[in-house]
Amino acid sequence: MKRIGWGITGASQNLFETFNIMESIAQKFELSCYLSSAGERVIRIYGLWDRLTEICPGDYYREIVLGSKQKPSFPLAGRFQRGKYKALIVSPASTNTVAKAVRGIADTLVTNAFSLARKEDLPIFIVPADKREKEVSKLPYMIDRKICQEELDNSNGECQILTVCPYEAIIEKGGVPTIDLTKCEGCGTCLEKCPHGAISFRKNIVTKVGQIDLENLERLRETEGVVVLESPEKILNAVEEALE
Repeated sequence: MKRIGWGITGASQNLFETFNIMESIAQKFELSCYLSSAGERVIRIYGLWDRLTEICPGDYYREIVLGSKQKPSFPLAGRFQRGKYKALIVSPASTNTVAKAVRGIADTLVTNAFSLARKEDLPIFIVPADKREKEVSKLPYMIDRKICQEELDNSNGECQILTVCPYEAIIEKGGVPTIDLTKCEGCGTCLEKCPHGAISFRKNIVTKVGQIDLENLERLRETEGVVVLESPEKILNAVEEALE
């Protein structure tokens, strides 16, 4: 079975769609997942860690490789230069990752894998998070402070969810609860337990993409050996055609 390396960075756009395609890819190829430090945190925040361990259960070349444990030299990224993989997929690819890739900066696990894959002339497939002047992102678990403040005023200042998080990710700031996303594991307990509907998950937000980010994307499209795809749904066919 052919081997593929999959890089995930710190972008939330297309994250759930990416996981859907990863599950399909893992049925046809040996899949290792390479997470930048930011990518690891994003996956945990959105509650996708357990799902990832099912896709990459830890067998040889079916591992989860963490940038937080591989830095600063990222030794397992060397597999790409040694020809152990047939392709590299990066989805979602943050604007930061795209910018570094087109400038040859390899200071994260994923950009290091990108650099080494290019040296080996491996096909690289990238789904960038930001592709147009405005993009829609989905926010992680968030607390509406306005609703909280109103309810706290009506309940003598007692918040019912401050102690429900098993990861102690809900803290109080300025007298109002907030979620510490450096601790959040995306379990959803707070959303379930809040009686006032003050917590949301995957709420849409429109973000503006900078001109320099769009220019970097165009440079990436012109990079030899790199295929830029519009969505994760395009990945499977593109990979199968390239590896025939």
